[in-house]
Amino acid sequence: MKLLLRTVTAALAALLYSSAALAQTAPTVPNGAMETWVTRNSGEVPQSWLNVDDVIAYLADVPSLPVSSLTMTKSSDAHGGSFAAQLETKVFAAIQQSVPGQMFLGTRLNPNGSGDFFGGIPYTSRPTRLQFWYKATIAPNAADKPAFAIQLLKTNGGTTQEVAYIDGLLPEASTYTLVDVPITYYQTFAPDTMQMFFTSSHLQNVTVGNKLSVDDITLAGVVTASRNPATESALQIYPNPSKGGEFSLASLGNAAISTAPFIVSDVTGREVLRQAAASPADSHGRLVDLRGQRPGLYTLRLQTPEGHIVRKLVVE
Repeated sequence: MKLLLRTVTAALAALLYSSAALAQTAPTVPNGAMETWVTRNSGEVPQSWLNVDDVIAYLADVPSLPVSSLTMTKSSDAHGGSFAAQLETKVFAAIQQSVPGQMFLGTRLNPNGSGDFFGGIPYTSRPTRLQFWYKATIAPNAADKPAFAIQLLKTNGGTTQEVAYIDGLLPEASTYTLVDVPITYYQTFAPDTMQMFFTSSHLQNVTVGNKLSVDDITLAGVVTASRNPATESALQIYPNPSKGGEFSLASLGNAAISTAPFIVSDVTGREVLRQAAASPADSHGRLVDLRGQRPGLYTLRLQTPEGHIVRKLVVE
C-alpha cells in the first residue's frame, strides 16, 4: 500500500475522492471487534488477520514458527467486548532483530505470487469512512510511529488498479481514542479486494517499546455518487507538503470550488479547522492555516456545489 506499506515490506524482507453520499452501512470488517482468536506460529492471533510471525515464516519458507515473536498479543484491555489486539515493537531473540508489531487483514500472504504480502480479502463495496479505536504508547525519542492504512484494489486482465486509499500516523493516546477518517477514492468503479494494515512502527528503523492497541474496526457508509474529475482537477493546493502549515487553495476556472466551505480533520477524525464559504476573490489563493498543528497527515473536505472534494494535506 503505497510508501507506508512498501517501507514495511522492505523492512520485513531485510529480516531474512470521491464526491460521495452516505447510504446504508458498508459490509463489516471480518473479526473487526477482535473477539475471535486462534493459535498459529506458537501464539494467539485474531481470526481473519495475519501478523509478523506469518511473514517471517513465509520468508523463511517454513510452515510455522516454533516460537512466537510476541509482537502481537491478545489484550483484555479492550474498548468493547472482551479483547483487543496489542501490537508492540520488540527484540525477537530467534532472529536477533527488532521487529514491529503488525497485523494485516486476510488469511494468505502473497496470494498472487507478486511479492505483495498484503493479500487482503475479496471486497466489492465502496465505504466512505474507516473507523476504529486505539491506544498508543510511543517510546522516548522514537522517530517511528504507530500507523494504519486501508487500500481498495481492482484487477482486470492482470493489471491491478488502486480504487481508494487512506493511511495515517497515530499520535500517543493513553485511553481509547476514536479514529474516523474519510476514504479517498481515485476510481469510480467497484473494487474486488480490500487490504488493511496496522503497525506499531511505520519506519524501517524501528524503536523497541512502541505499542498500539486496536479494537472495534468498522467501515461506514457507501459511496453512491461518482467523482467529477473535471471538478476535482480544477482544485490546486500549494505547497503540499507544507513545512510551516500554511496552504493555499486555488481554482482559477471555477471560483466556487476553492471558496467552498471546508473542514480539516487530523488522523483521529478530530476537527482542527472549519471555515465558511469565502469570497470569490479568494479563489486565486485562499489560505488554509494549520500553523500550530502537529506535523502529520490531515484531511481537507470541501463542500462544493458539485459535491464533496477530499484531499490530503501534509504538515512537515
